[in-house]
Amino acid sequence: MAEVRICTECGGRYPLTKDHWHRSKDGWHAKCRECRNKSEKRGRDKVRSKKLGEIEKGAVDLFISAARVGGANIPHSSELLEVLMRYFGGVEGFSRAFIKQFFDAPAGGAFRTKQLDSVLRLIVSNTAMGGSKKPLDLMTEEELEAQYRRDVLAAAMAYQGQKIALEQKHALPEVQVVQLGHAGEGPGGVPPVPAPDGRDEQG
Repeated sequence: MAEVRICTECGGRYPLTKDHWHRSKDGWHAKCRECRNKSEKRGRDKVRSKKLGEIEKGAVDLFISAARVGGANIPHSSELLEVLMRYFGGVEGFSRAFIKQFFDAPAGGAFRTKQLDSVLRLIVSNTAMGGSKKPLDLMTEEELEAQYRRDVLAAAMAYQGQKIALEQKHALPEVQVVQLGHAGEGPGGVPPVPAPDGRDEQG
């Protein structure tokens, strides 16, 4: 019967065989195979995160220095997003990475809140730029006709609004109503103008 050893990591008791333990230079490791695999994975993830952090920091520093220079070194937002999506394997790849990061983060934590806030901001910005509309090449004939009617109506309303605003801008000044003065005076207290035959206009 094989010897049994207790893992120093999880406390599990396993037979001292290669199915449960890794070999070391002087015999067997103190941690069972499963615990050593998890430990090594954590170490690799830590190193990878550190390298990614260094790469990201370098990229941010490079971007800031290029932005100070100006000109063509500053990428257009659509160009930047297109390249990013390409490295993520397209929109679906980016979405999968986003969801994985979300569920890997602790529930109710600040990281999840920031992710959801980012999505909300993205949706609002996308809607404001017209990104929520269905692409024309995916519309049916009925949808195209309805969209055409909406666009024509919106253009007509905008034109009518501009026309009204223009008319109001160039409108004639209001005519002031002149009140009659006292007896023997013309409108506004001005003496009446004599008629050619010697009589005043009121006579």
